[in-house]
Amino acid sequence: MARAPSCEGKSRLIRQLRTSDGAGLRTALLRDTLAAVAPIDARKAMLYTPLDGGAEIRRMTPFDAMFLAQRGATLGERMRNAASDLVARGFGRVVLVGADLPTLPAAYVEDALERLTRPQESLVLGPAEDGGYYLIGLTHVHDELFDGIPWGTPDVLRCTQEAAAALRLTVELLPIWYDVDLPSDLQRVLHRTAEGFPVANHTRTWLEAAHPTVRVSSENESP
Repeated sequence: MARAPSCEGKSRLIRQLRTSDGAGLRTALLRDTLAAVAPIDARKAMLYTPLDGGAEIRRMTPFDAMFLAQRGATLGERMRNAASDLVARGFGRVVLVGADLPTLPAAYVEDALERLTRPQESLVLGPAEDGGYYLIGLTHVHDELFDGIPWGTPDVLRCTQEAAAALRLTVELLPIWYDVDLPSDLQRVLHRTAEGFPVANHTRTWLEAAHPTVRVSSENESP
């Protein structure tokens, strides 16, 4: 699920970095996330917003995909409708990820898809360090998994698990990972690449080329 980088987004992060190149950072994060999932052997779809952002997203996508506009006023509505739209178009297993996961291991997504092949209906969640989740996988769409969830709070994962329990769904958790929400997360991206992982080339290049004050902001922000 992606917002066209030319549109406003990541406002808190951009403000904390004190950068005037928000579009450049959003573009780098999206390109790296797309590169991370590109090798996965599965049908892919780009759920984009805003409505007129389709052409921009198409130009950036390095693999064959179905392109669908997001629908809904809230994050929960957009996610629920995205999953429903994919199921309606023949996607038997749906795994949703966001566009700010430049270091996401493709193996985590592959693991989620594999878990969804089991006979018993389950919900697969990738816990994020901030109390949310970076990935959700399902085979059937239940409104309760998306409605009434306190999006943007540390209680997202817990409330989603409780909703799944009420539906008597088995919840399977992937390893914890992180998206890029804070300046310190950009340093984690740099450290990941410094450790020899061939990931996040666009994000690393953007940060290395940024004004020195931007790099200082990312280095001084505590995790």
